[in-house]
Amino acid sequence: MPAARCCQRRESRNGKRTNGGNGGAPAPVSLFLGRLPPYNVRRYFKETARAAEGTDVYEILTRTIDAAWAILYEAGFYVVFGLAAAGLIHLFVSREWMVRTLGGRGFGSVVRAALVGAPLPLCSCSVLPAACALRGKGAGRGATVSFLISAPETGLDSIAMTWALMGPVMAIVRPAAAVLTAMTAGFFETLRDRRMPPAEVAAPACTICNSDDCEHVPRRSRWGRFWTFVLYDMGDDLGPSLALGLALAGVVGALVPEGFFERYLGGPWASMLVMLAVGLPLYVCATASTPLAAVLLMKGLNPGAALVFLLVGPATNVATVLVVARMLGKVSAVLYVGTIAAMSLVCGAAVDLAVGALRVDVVSHEAHELVPPWLLAAGAALLGVFLAWSVVRWAWRHRPWGVLRQPGGPPLTAKSAKNAKKD
Repeated sequence: MPAARCCQRRESRNGKRTNGGNGGAPAPVSLFLGRLPPYNVRRYFKETARAAEGTDVYEILTRTIDAAWAILYEAGFYVVFGLAAAGLIHLFVSREWMVRTLGGRGFGSVVRAALVGAPLPLCSCSVLPAACALRGKGAGRGATVSFLISAPETGLDSIAMTWALMGPVMAIVRPAAAVLTAMTAGFFETLRDRRMPPAEVAAPACTICNSDDCEHVPRRSRWGRFWTFVLYDMGDDLGPSLALGLALAGVVGALVPEGFFERYLGGPWASMLVMLAVGLPLYVCATASTPLAAVLLMKGLNPGAALVFLLVGPATNVATVLVVARMLGKVSAVLYVGTIAAMSLVCGAAVDLAVGALRVDVVSHEAHELVPPWLLAAGAALLGVFLAWSVVRWAWRHRPWGVLRQPGGPPLTAKSAKNAKKD
């Protein structure tokens, strides 16, 4: 007994008291673990506390940077290609053509809206004004909902990144599931639309030729608009979110052990429900969610749960649901969220069944064998510059000493605004 007490004092001096055989966890962690229910969560925290002993912060930081760079190296070339393709679509696809194609209140407009929105590089925030414009130009409720789902859930840039990180199977399944989900929600909304009066059509921007996109409206050069769209519009919409997604993917890759989801989340349905609960309120674009989903796949997450996260995350967040409720009504907002949740679970279960039956490797890197290493490195460098440019612009816009502007008045500096507030 005295020897045991002496040993206990020696351990308390070193700051590592054991409590109930928790593997040398610190006292607060041990107390917390003792109150947890006897599920896999308790076991996970015990093993995490045991593994954290002796772990160097520098080692964790190094592993995080290595994981983030590996994803950037694998996906850089494909994302740059997707950005260029998105810029070309912006140049040659006019708003007038989209309104003419997506107009009407039938089921055909729903299908066209899903197919047109799928390749467009619109995130969950930039798709809202586009959908409002389509609705104001006479697009049906079903076509508007279909476009609201297919455009943010997938795009040329996210498809290219999915091909780079997850292989051709997920690169095909992801847009197909997005289009199917958009069409299903649009069909349900079209059935409601037939019992409601048509929306008022807004006046065109140009009254000379009754068009929004004509030679009477001042326009910049074509390639000037291309670079402005890629560097500024897509940089502001996509860059900060993609940088955050890469950082989170690096953290997950460095800290989450192999086989984590198989050991602690149970079967595939439990994983899909967890990803559904995580993705519903989360604000993340399709491209930014791709590296995170790829790392989760490598850590043992089933492909169906990864697909649920890829479908739900970009299309549902608080801002989108509020805009849908204001534009189409509360019933349409509930139908919007419910259809996305149900279809994502159905598509996820179908993917799990198909992958299990066909024994397909969804985490495939065969696509990189077609691209030489120097081109992958160049793409990673270009994407890194693009992300740095986007993050710097975001930080500059959100600087605390920025220029304030009065409604309808001249710009004010922060100092003059404070003086005006005192007066």
